[in-house]
Amino acid sequence: MSIKLEMIDSLSIFLFTLILYFLSVFSKRLGEVMGMKKYYYIYYAGIFFTFSGSIIMAMVDLKNTNLIGYTFFSIGLTLGLVASIKYWGWVIKELIKG
Repeated sequence: MSIKLEMIDSLSIFLFTLILYFLSVFSKRLGEVMGMKKYYYIYYAGIFFTFSGSIIMAMVDLKNTNLIGYTFFSIGLTLGLVASIKYWGWVIKELIKG
């Protein structure tokens, strides 16, 4: 892959990190209002992994940077999904009820 494509890939992973950050802010406020447990720490762990994946993907000279970067990225997104289900799962239940 060319260096430009690798940098775009790293940038897109960083943008997912920003999405997780905004979700953590919204979910923290929602959790405080609804009296939920502090699941937003799971978002913080996801942010750590996605940001680490972005940095690893930006390092072009190391071996297997794509594999390691995508692994960190997938762990971070999985953690973000778990936290999103904890905070926003009630919306899906309400939509199913009708």
